[in-house]
This record gives sequence, C-alpha cells and structure tokens, in this order.
Amino acid sequence: MTKNGVEAASGRRLLSQPEWFAGLGDLISQVGSHDFPDAFAATVQRLAPFDYTVSFAYSGPGIPVCLHHTFGPKQFDIHVKEYEIGPYLLDPFYKAATNSIPSGLYRLGDVAPDQFYKSEYYKSYYVQTGPVDEIGFFIPGKDNWIIVTSLMRAPSQPGFSAHDLRTLRTVEPLVRRIAEMHWRTEERLKTASHVEDDKEVLRRTVQEALKARDMPALTPRELQVVGLVLEGHSSESIASVLGISAGTVRIHRKNIYAKMRISSQRELFSIFVRTTIPGT
Repeated sequence: MTKNGVEAASGRRLLSQPEWFAGLGDLISQVGSHDFPDAFAATVQRLAPFDYTVSFAYSGPGIPVCLHHTFGPKQFDIHVKEYEIGPYLLDPFYKAATNSIPSGLYRLGDVAPDQFYKSEYYKSYYVQTGPVDEIGFFIPGKDNWIIVTSLMRAPSQPGFSAHDLRTLRTVEPLVRRIAEMHWRTEERLKTASHVEDDKEVLRRTVQEALKARDMPALTPRELQVVGLVLEGHSSESIASVLGISAGTVRIHRKNIYAKMRISSQRELFSIFVRTTIPGT
C-alpha cells in the first residue's frame, strides 16, 4: 500500500470513532481556557494511549516554560525542575525547537544525535523518569515561542507502533491548528530578548565548571566538541558538524579529558550536571 493509501486507511478508521469527534468538539470548546491542555491530552489519548505528557515552551536559549504536565512528584523534580535549570540544553526536542524545525509530529529518535541513546544524558538523567518512548507535537505559539507537547510511554508499555504514528500524523495538522489558536493566547509566554545563543550558554557553563575546580580553560574548538559530546554525537557526527576529521575529534577529546582530569563521558556529564543543578 502506498503512503497515501495508508494515510487514507487511517482516516477511514478515524471516521468510525464517534468518540474521537466528541473529544475534538470538547477540545475546540476549551481553546483559551486553563483546561485546554487536559482536553488536548484526553483527545490524543483516544488515538494512541500514553502514560504521561508534558508541554514545554521554548524561545531561543532562554529557560523553558513548563505549561502543563501529568508527572508524579519524583518525575516532576527530574523532568521539570531539574530540566529547566540546565539539562534542557542537551535535549533533542529543545535543540530541534530552537533550530526552526518545521511544525509537526516527531519521535525523539527522529531528531536525536546518532549516539543519543548511548549518551550519559540519556543513561544517567533521562531514563530516571522511566520513559521508554517519546513523541512530540511541535506547535507555534505567540511571538517566537515553540510549544512541544510530549507524549511518553513507560518501560512497562510497548513503544509507539507504526499504526500509532500513522494515526497521530493523520490528525496532526488539525489538532496542531487548534492548539496553535490556544497557545497564541497564553499569557505566560512573554517576549524574550536573548544575548547568548544556546551554544554560548553551554560553553559558559562548562568553563565555569572548570574554573570552580581549578582546571585549565578549554579552547573554543574544545568547547564545541564538549557540547556535541554531551548532546550525544559520535566522533564521526562531530566531525561532520564541525567540518574536521574524526581523527582530529578524537585528539580533541583526548586533550579535553586530560585537561579536565577525567577518563569518561560519564565524568564529563557529572561535571556538567553538578554545575547546573544545585546539590548534585
């Protein structure tokens, strides 16, 4: 079956679900109200069940604004409170939102670096809250804000299936337009002025960590490499991004580790987290 045929089949299945249209009507009626995020979650839940959801608004390198979540206390501390302090800089959804990715529905793996699932950010931080799979609606908000509404499944559940994704992508243009109407009224999204980009914020954070530990400063190129390593890029991917050879990247990594007196990406990430999150 062709792509258009698959999408048409998904559309026909939706037509046989009257509860979906009832939910859609409820969603439209909640535009501009405080209950809209819950209505959005309930509407999407009818099509592809998930365990929890969170909506973050991004505008450049500024601290994200959490607009809605369904986390428990432990998950909230890690996925919202700690995330907003610094780890958001390494989040693939944040990177995609601030790099002008087109509006739409994306799986985390669609926008993540090639070694993201082997990175310390993923292994030591992200999985503390337990999601096994995550997809996100990228929705334009007021001014230059981008809202990412993530749907997450826990390890006890299977990942989102191809059918789930086809169904959600079938309705995505419609629910995105409705959500866009709502988020353009959100008063928490103030116009922000940025004096630093996200790369500069990350570089400054790393340099501050080195200074606090009486370690020598890194060169601008070494700071670029550190940022990309933390995000989950392999040496080959870093080489492609920076336009240098993979061998040169490995030399930079060796020099970085020597200067910082560390021997692993785990230690590098630990330094970053201790700098951004008080008490860690």
